[in-house]
Amino acid sequence: MFDNRKKLKSQEGSILLMSLLILSGMVTAASSFAVISLSNLQQSILIDNGIRAFYAAESGVEDGLYELRHNETAVSSLNLSGSISNGGTWTRTVNTTMQQLTQDVDTNDFWEINIYDPDASLSSISSPIKSLRLAWTGSGSEWVEVQITPWNTAGALGAPTTQIFSSVSNPAIVNLQDTTATLYRVRIKALYSDITNMTVTAYSGLNAGGSQVSIPAYITMYVTGLYSRVNQVVRAQLPHRAPIGGQFGYVLFSEQDLIK
Repeated sequence: MFDNRKKLKSQEGSILLMSLLILSGMVTAASSFAVISLSNLQQSILIDNGIRAFYAAESGVEDGLYELRHNETAVSSLNLSGSISNGGTWTRTVNTTMQQLTQDVDTNDFWEINIYDPDASLSSISSPIKSLRLAWTGSGSEWVEVQITPWNTAGALGAPTTQIFSSVSNPAIVNLQDTTATLYRVRIKALYSDITNMTVTAYSGLNAGGSQVSIPAYITMYVTGLYSRVNQVVRAQLPHRAPIGGQFGYVLFSEQDLIK
């Protein structure tokens, strides 16, 4: 009888220990599941807040574009911060020059580059530009036509001039007037073949001499959107003023009405 009771107590101790181990495993599994669920929930919240922050940053870009293009607001007068209806906010910094410009140009289309300050089109730019270096990628059959329209700070418009370069001239040097009070509108047109990666670099001297200078009339906006401690940054690069499209480089003659 004594041996049976001792054996029974031993079995009860083993069951208790096993129950504790099972309970401990269940608690650990439940805790791990809770941690994973909480982490997933936090990640979902961060993703949602990140989307809202991105929309806030995008709103800052659209606001800047509207003010520059539609209202012709001066860069110095642009708001540096704003908010949207979902509770997001944005802050913005604006740079008005670029070191280089790069763009593809389709056959018979053109790319317009403005070398002046659109907010003060009769004022000298801070770093005068006297020559441009054009480098591009093409098939070898392409030609490049460069039309230059100058005017001075007194508002006197000069006669446009045109220079043409073959693929053999790549990279080509375009000399502007050797003055500091002349501003320009430059149109680069692709002839006979498409051009890719047309890269324009400006210099302070003739024949790409002197030092490289920044090209004005191009905007780089950095807008940071914020929503509930989540940041999203959007960068936008664009011409200060809306460029003229290549389709306006031609004149249509018709005896009939033109319907747009």
